[in-house]
Amino acid sequence: MGMAVLAEQHRLESDVILTEAKAHGIAFRRLKDLREPLCIDMLRYWNEVRGERSMPRPEEIDPVRFARHMPHLLVVQIDWEPFDVSYRLLGGDFVDAHGANFRGQRVIDSRSHTGRFNEVLFEFYRFVAVAERPYAVAGTMEYAARGRVEVEAVYLPLTVGGERTDRILGAAVSRALPKS
Repeated sequence: MGMAVLAEQHRLESDVILTEAKAHGIAFRRLKDLREPLCIDMLRYWNEVRGERSMPRPEEIDPVRFARHMPHLLVVQIDWEPFDVSYRLLGGDFVDAHGANFRGQRVIDSRSHTGRFNEVLFEFYRFVAVAERPYAVAGTMEYAARGRVEVEAVYLPLTVGGERTDRILGAAVSRALPKS
């Protein structure tokens, strides 16, 4: 199969994923437009720790600083050959929203969201990993156990060896939406 055919297939898959994200009401939010104090504080701290580098190392992040926010934090593991993403840490709020703790499981295998949102998350984490910079999202989404919520989240890449993204630290605040 030629490179052009593979590129076209990936573009078509990406279009389906973006359509799915839009259907869930999730979109990128500019970092300067973050509203949730936790997301703002996490981004500020990440920037302080990284200094002039593109991203900090996981061991430089002091969990004591965010102990009270642990329910709203997650860490995903990025593997490159072949590319894969798995849940390394899930705070209690994520576990409650998803209805299960799937720490150690692959993101693509997760059934914690409705539709094909596990594929949206997988592609989003790939995007953050390759870009090696923080991104924020906001909007509405539907969790399997919690239903529809309004959410704002920031995702912060981390590097073990200084050469590429090995983990992504996420902070998310969600609020239940009224049932219709």
